[in-house]
Amino acid sequence: MGILMVIALAVFTGSVTAAEAGTAARSAGPGGGRAAVADGRPFWAAASADRGPADPGTRLAARVYLAGRDARGLAAFDAAVSDPHSPSYQRYLTPAQYQARFGPTQAQIGSVTSWLKSAGLTVTGMNQHYVSVHGSVAQAEKAFGTAIDYYTDHSAGNAVHYAPAGRITVPGALSASVLGVTGLDNGSHLAHPASMGAATGPLRGVSARHAGSPAQPDDTLPGPAPVILRAAPCSAYYGQNPATGEPATYGHTGVWTNCGYTPQQMRSAYGVSSGPAGAGQTVAIVDAYASPTIASDVQTFASHHGIAGFRPGQFTQNLPSGWNSVSACGGSAWYYEESLDVTAVHDIAPDANVVYAAAASCQDTDLSDALNRIVDGRLATIVSNSWNDDLESHTSEAVRSVYDQVFLQGAAEGIGFYFSSGDCGEDDPHTGCPVYADGPGTEWPPSDPHVTAVGGTTLEVGANGSQVWQTGWGDVASALTPDGTGWTPAPGTGYPATFEAGAGGGTSALYGQPSYQAGVVPASLSETLPDGSTTTTPMRVVPDVAADADNNTGILVGQTQTYLDGSTRYHETRWGGTSLACPVFAALQALAQQTLGRPLGFANPALYARYGTYALQDVTDSPLGPGTLLGVVRNDYTNVSDPTSPVTTRVITFGDDGLLHATTGYDDVTGVGAPSTDYVDSYDAAGKGIRSKQPNAIASR
Repeated sequence: MGILMVIALAVFTGSVTAAEAGTAARSAGPGGGRAAVADGRPFWAAASADRGPADPGTRLAARVYLAGRDARGLAAFDAAVSDPHSPSYQRYLTPAQYQARFGPTQAQIGSVTSWLKSAGLTVTGMNQHYVSVHGSVAQAEKAFGTAIDYYTDHSAGNAVHYAPAGRITVPGALSASVLGVTGLDNGSHLAHPASMGAATGPLRGVSARHAGSPAQPDDTLPGPAPVILRAAPCSAYYGQNPATGEPATYGHTGVWTNCGYTPQQMRSAYGVSSGPAGAGQTVAIVDAYASPTIASDVQTFASHHGIAGFRPGQFTQNLPSGWNSVSACGGSAWYYEESLDVTAVHDIAPDANVVYAAAASCQDTDLSDALNRIVDGRLATIVSNSWNDDLESHTSEAVRSVYDQVFLQGAAEGIGFYFSSGDCGEDDPHTGCPVYADGPGTEWPPSDPHVTAVGGTTLEVGANGSQVWQTGWGDVASALTPDGTGWTPAPGTGYPATFEAGAGGGTSALYGQPSYQAGVVPASLSETLPDGSTTTTPMRVVPDVAADADNNTGILVGQTQTYLDGSTRYHETRWGGTSLACPVFAALQALAQQTLGRPLGFANPALYARYGTYALQDVTDSPLGPGTLLGVVRNDYTNVSDPTSPVTTRVITFGDDGLLHATTGYDDVTGVGAPSTDYVDSYDAAGKGIRSKQPNAIASR
């Protein structure tokens, strides 16, 4: 079975609005001889928000991304090289072979550069991915055939930003050479760590710096992030510490939430305490910025928990030449993500090499640059990304195309990209969880059909290190009543107001169903869009797979942090989110690759081939039966950095992800399921699938 993906992109119909018609006098790209490229207009640049022409003298910096050669041939090659049933399976290209076969020619780069210069723009740099330019709004309008207007950006507090008023066009002779253009608007293009996606989640109440601390220059990294403190009590394993002093939960004495799983507990829970540990494999982690203490923190953590730290050369950092946008991106808030990602990979795959590829900022241009450094140098074969851009409907076609080209190059080279599916369910704006959402939707890049989207579960581990049970990740909270005798609202009720966080997922409104999902994803999901409307065309559904994500069943992470008195000290605390699930699954893939003896590359076809087998555990919202609620009791400081602040006591009920539901079979919370304790062993030396089609015993209960 081939895996050629059919992608439903927005199509330019040629119809012109009144606002677009008025741009012709200011744009120098009329009529024939020009062709539209990937749409670069941001979602907020609507005709109703247009405030008229931008200042023609305003300076801007843009990138013209190059399409390369033979896009159809690349799609066909990727389909074959990723298909376990193809004779070309896993016959990957080197970066040099990729560039020679599919990259842009020097003639293409030269033609694009000459055109940009002739339009009056100043070329400031070029490589095999793009040509960068500086110029004025007037020069950009001439070059790209569209007016640039001011708009009220309702996603940024009604700030006024400029953006293209129409489709970006290029000379027809260059249309096959240009993928898209970015930088023609000055709105926000900031990705955020998945661990920050939930407004009520683990970073609640944390700012990038303490109040009163000195502001940092925008190109200088701040010191350690503010300390995150978890209030006592907690449990070393499920049920270890009963909440005997609190009201009953679900008709019985509750249990205090997890303190944070150790590396030994995580490897035991996934059945990898013995056997492969990732030797010979390299996992890359991409985040913005770079914690100044990451190397020492991981070594300190390892010594505290009786595991081997990184050997010399096992952990390396691939850093950009400088930093930017530190204030806008939250600066040190990214250090939490980096520490979590590195720790999670090393917990599961302690012998694997880890490359931390830092982006110069959380801007799309810088994050895509970091990804390109990986594929251009084939720095790793597994890339873990615990960040996302926004709802797919809020990400321009041009930006999506830029990233997708990286994913396609990676697939050709045997590199797999893994993305957290998000921590806000289907981004229901009524929950207050999304950073910004005007309606339910799937997040991007997880919805891209060329990446593996990792959803989340709530995984409870018992005293012997084995799984007790597992639900789809979705939490609702109930507070202790003022008189201390009960919980309000009743545990398990009150959505959307009581929603804490949950695995991202849902149906894409942009991408058609990839062939690896055909016959696995039910039509009730693939043909129902986030707004509730239906389509006769099956669409891509997220996620693909899931792993432990719930902050209440998260892992211990050690990190040097800044305390309220200004001192910096090493501290360990519990972290979760799909920010945890993604590197956990990436690390399991490293073990699978070691078992297989070669890279998995784009893993989804092989992953979906394991659906319904012993390799995957089918996870539902109610593992102990319908109507049986599961959860924990939890204390939290009202100021997570201040241990003297008041403590709130709540019951967190599991298995309620709002608009999404973990059900029997494929679902939009856990995908094809979670890796079973036999997942790694399912990869045989022949690489042609799994050793047998027997079902997972846990899944079939």
